[in-house]
Amino acid sequence: MTTENTDTALIKRETSIKILGTSDVHGRVLAWNYAADEEDKSGSYAQISTLVKKIREKNKNVILVEVGDAIQDNWIEKFSMTPKHPIPKILNYMGYDIFVPGNHEFNFGMPILSNILRDMKCKKLTANLYYNENAENDTNFSKDKHRYLDATTIIEKDGVKIGIIGLSTPMSAQFEEDTGYLKDFYFVSPIKETQKQIKKLKEEGANAIVVVAHMGIQNENGIPETGVRDLANAVPEIDVIIAGHMHQNIPKEIINGVLITEPHRYGTFVSEVDLKFEITGKNVCLIGKNSTTVSVKNEESDKRIEEIYKPFHNRLCRIADEEIGETLNDMIPQEKHHGISSAFSKDTGMSSFITDVELYYSGADVVSFAYNYENVKLDKGEIKRKDIVYNYRYTGGDVTIYEMTGKQLKDYMEWAADYFDTIRPGDIEYHYNQERANGKYVTFDIFGGVKYKIDLRNEKGNKITNLMLVNGTKITPEMKLKVGMNAYRFEQLARKGGIFDGQKIPVLWASKEIIGNIKGTIQNMMIDYIRDVKKGVIDGKSHNNWEIIGL
Repeated sequence: MTTENTDTALIKRETSIKILGTSDVHGRVLAWNYAADEEDKSGSYAQISTLVKKIREKNKNVILVEVGDAIQDNWIEKFSMTPKHPIPKILNYMGYDIFVPGNHEFNFGMPILSNILRDMKCKKLTANLYYNENAENDTNFSKDKHRYLDATTIIEKDGVKIGIIGLSTPMSAQFEEDTGYLKDFYFVSPIKETQKQIKKLKEEGANAIVVVAHMGIQNENGIPETGVRDLANAVPEIDVIIAGHMHQNIPKEIINGVLITEPHRYGTFVSEVDLKFEITGKNVCLIGKNSTTVSVKNEESDKRIEEIYKPFHNRLCRIADEEIGETLNDMIPQEKHHGISSAFSKDTGMSSFITDVELYYSGADVVSFAYNYENVKLDKGEIKRKDIVYNYRYTGGDVTIYEMTGKQLKDYMEWAADYFDTIRPGDIEYHYNQERANGKYVTFDIFGGVKYKIDLRNEKGNKITNLMLVNGTKITPEMKLKVGMNAYRFEQLARKGGIFDGQKIPVLWASKEIIGNIKGTIQNMMIDYIRDVKKGVIDGKSHNNWEIIGL
């Protein structure tokens, strides 16, 4: 074999391309927490924008990608029906190249999502979401009428073609099962779809393959192909995966030769990927890749983003400050019990209040809920809307009643209690189970309508003691009970490997169906309960129905 000895053939140069990834910003446009109604400089698009500008000043080849979950939380969902949603305004100003929908993008229905995406100037991608056969595609987002969005794109920088594949978590279909928002769509295997798209991108001349995936590293709830570890192991042709969804800070992980990074949550970090290429004539070779995550907590906010979001910010502050009623007592003691906050170690005025609300509207025998964090607080005096949201964070939280046996309820309560480890000789504090505590969400559920103790001297499966209904009736394994809980939690427990896997547990009632998709959320039921049922005044006292014991 001979090679033509021309000047072109002999020219060799190197170039670098930097890819910046954000994910799970969840409405943090400004450095402001609307539930607490205070500044929070841990992360925001405004701070990310400042960092991106600095990086662009030093690097000519920069690609900016958003991995989803931008339009939900921190009260930005208040604007879901707004004709001109703020998120496209922000992303367009920042110059994003790619947007991949996360599961929370589907929370408001596809017409709303389509309106939001239509205003984004960047390329919108998701390879694994298709229309059902009889569904009508009226969006024209994709050249392929069977798809909601295009699967891939190629971005060329300095003679290098970066092939980008978008993936949304297939778990979205389960998350939206009750809403029906995805009834006209189906998800396909991320692995098979990626393999197919890589072949296409290579034929189109892509020099490197980057997957932008709203999926975490590990499989979710043990379901295959819901994490990018499976993807990397099955498709080593991928060069880089920028992940999301699981709210983890992953600067760099290499699986089967695939470089993976994830930028945590709430706009606190940006994933920074560096790709180095050697170009010889028309031949382009990837010769190096690296990644890290960069904190934005010390970055100043971009003043232009503050200007763009100002009318939205002002409206949210007015909503946050709306008076709902008053509590006659402090609702959560601000002390720790053997290292654990009062909120997580015993019944408080807040847990009693939330379960009272659930019991009142649902008519269930037993109900449950979970806090989002330990530092919940509501002192004696005025209750504002922001106090409700601060203490119960899950915007979409509902109450769905399932008909369970006493045994099934006990199994569920034991699962919740196993959020804590069994105490060992010499322990002076209680400890969370690290695997559970490191998960994306808090999975320590608190129960109302029952009296019980969580005895951490006992081993797994035997921590719930003295269990009875609040009227003193002992709960037996065979008795039938109406148990009200978050539908998402039930679905989690009913999946493969869950405590309800394979069991037929009938649905009796659902707050979002009977009361309404908005009014039927726990947040709004809490507000209506204070205003309409309690006429603006609650006592805020604890029922003292449960506690952790052992030390």
